[in-house]
Amino acid sequence: MGSSGSGRRALGRLLQARQGAPYLFPLLLVLLVLGAGWWLRDATPRLAGAVADPDTQVRAALARQGSLHLSDVYGFDAGGTLELAPVRFGDLAITVDGERARVVAMVEGEGVIDWRRGRIRVGYIGRERFSMTPCDLGGWCADGRQLDELRRVLPLLFRRIDAFNARDAAAYGRLVGEGYRGAGGKAAVLAQLARDFGPGPAATLTVTAWQLRVEPGRVVVGEDERVRVGEGPETSLRARLELKEESGRWVIVDGLR
Repeated sequence: MGSSGSGRRALGRLLQARQGAPYLFPLLLVLLVLGAGWWLRDATPRLAGAVADPDTQVRAALARQGSLHLSDVYGFDAGGTLELAPVRFGDLAITVDGERARVVAMVEGEGVIDWRRGRIRVGYIGRERFSMTPCDLGGWCADGRQLDELRRVLPLLFRRIDAFNARDAAAYGRLVGEGYRGAGGKAAVLAQLARDFGPGPAATLTVTAWQLRVEPGRVVVGEDERVRVGEGPETSLRARLELKEESGRWVIVDGLR
């Protein structure tokens, strides 16, 4: 009797399980559909990018890029970092050759340089040349050279600060172009430096901001600075320097006082 009763109970549980299965399967199906929907929502931009033409993919990748970083901006492995955010890439010219896209773009950004003497605010606009290659599903990544022109300019500006504060007329003079356009040319600049760095209280130059526009063969720099003579009060000044290339390097050709 006991054996017969346990058999009936086991049969009942089996029947209940068979009856519940039709309800369990639709529930699992709904969960799978919902999960697939969430995945598609996140993946759709990548999937769309994967089937777009390379030119469109490169433009989309640049539109998504919100910041740029440069290390060792002081030069000579002495450190200093630049963070630009936000950044924008405009006036794009893109040439795709197989797995490489060559890009010419006007890069605009705002940010800050951190270096051993403090912080300098930076505003930048310049025409840069760099390459991009496929790096993930429908995405393209740059080669790390998106600010190469700016990287070449910044060390000159730092050398000028150093030479001024060290009262080193020879080092300062090496930064001035042979074709300096100011009154009296380079000779007049060097003569003024000799007077400024001669006997008397030393002047200290502190730069708080640079606004840079880099063009082919020409750079214009707006510089916000503070100058202190000896123990006197600081004076806020505004300089406008112009740089040009001479013998493959940037030099100052106008704007020195």
